[in-house]
Amino acid sequence: MSSYSLRELFELRNVGSLKARVGYGRFFIRNAQPGFMDISGAVWPVKIGNHLPQSKMLPGCIYRVCTRAELTLPENSAEINSNKDFLCFSEIELVAGMPGSQWSLPFIPNPTESDLFVDSQSSALCSVFFPTSTSKRMFQIKQRSRTIHKTRDFFLNEGYLELDPPTLVVSGGVERYLNSFATEYIDHRGGRWDLQLPTSPEFALKKIMAEGSPRIFSVVHAFRNSGELSRHHDPEFMMLEWYRLGEDFESLLHETQKVVERVAQSLGNSQVLPEGKWTRFRVDELFRDILGFNLASLDDVEEFRCKAALKSISIVQSDSWDDIFCKLFMEFIEPFLASQKACFVTHYPKRMGALAASSHQNSQSVDRFELYIFGVEICNGYRELVDCRDYLERVQSLENDRADLVRDPQFDACFSVGIYPCVGNALGLDRLVALLLDTNAIQDILPWPFASRFLPGTVALE
Repeated sequence: MSSYSLRELFELRNVGSLKARVGYGRFFIRNAQPGFMDISGAVWPVKIGNHLPQSKMLPGCIYRVCTRAELTLPENSAEINSNKDFLCFSEIELVAGMPGSQWSLPFIPNPTESDLFVDSQSSALCSVFFPTSTSKRMFQIKQRSRTIHKTRDFFLNEGYLELDPPTLVVSGGVERYLNSFATEYIDHRGGRWDLQLPTSPEFALKKIMAEGSPRIFSVVHAFRNSGELSRHHDPEFMMLEWYRLGEDFESLLHETQKVVERVAQSLGNSQVLPEGKWTRFRVDELFRDILGFNLASLDDVEEFRCKAALKSISIVQSDSWDDIFCKLFMEFIEPFLASQKACFVTHYPKRMGALAASSHQNSQSVDRFELYIFGVEICNGYRELVDCRDYLERVQSLENDRADLVRDPQFDACFSVGIYPCVGNALGLDRLVALLLDTNAIQDILPWPFASRFLPGTVALE
């Protein structure tokens, strides 16, 4: 027998002919009246079977239920189209339980008095579906799932090849400010091999690009360690990444806007984004116009620190050049970007270039851009670095700053053999969906948020 939430039965055709269905949910008691909240967040009255002693009904436990699907409709058929659901079941019987399996997810609240639809005359629960905060969460989870499918369809229709990159890798990445999760493989002889989880699928996908595939993409989980838990961050999230052979920087900007507009359209929220070509700001121009700084003349870290300290009290003596840049950007640039709704920030300094190619217009900057939606960074796009000497110099600089950096010899070999000129972008799909749905946090749309795997309040949230 298939398992459903009781709410999903409303969406099945010919529901009146069904004899019984099985679902799961949480039992509770309010005003001495037993109730049941199923996995969609719907609240239902409960009739406890004689075979299940009421003494075993522990509030908060997860139970298996059997529904007697006798459908009733309101006398006034016009009311069916109102905001409330009048479809209801004559009986819900608890048939089994898992005592001790407490529903401890911190992001799924217990039902409160305001969640329950109560008959004011008898103080009894009525058999009418009433939406709760959990219902909203399930709606958002469904929207996320729908977006993932629509995004895949978009790239497949554009002629991209979808790939499923590995999760266990030699190097999680070489971004200066991203930290990887570490693990190991133990072979049958007891040999141990260090491995990491990828901060993005970049290395794996570029290896395939080096073999000559013209268009590739992936929608996979990415993993980031060391404090990546906040309103816009979760240590494990869905990443959309794609690469396109022989294209230029401008074409990637155009395609990125098209992808985000398609996501907003799939969520029914495209009106929140600006119409037409989105505004673009160069990094050096933002620092000049907002802070009065000429970044090109501030290569010396001591000089940069002195000027920055006059603007922000967050600057400390131990800050590196990159630290100072990031602090000023978050404190002064991002508030301005929030007023733009959607905009691109382009041409970052070369020392902030990661694996983006040097700009043809200015050797001190790279062809790298980030898209900001309501002041929050959504993606990181490059005209990809293909010069082997430049790559080795950048990696050596990173190794000097990060003793824990792990290089992937196979990826290094791709540069020595030669990577074809291409463009690529890495987009945080979960963060984009959460912003477009106007949720409180990215965790609201995740079926299993990272913090829910621990006891509430034990994992630090920034």
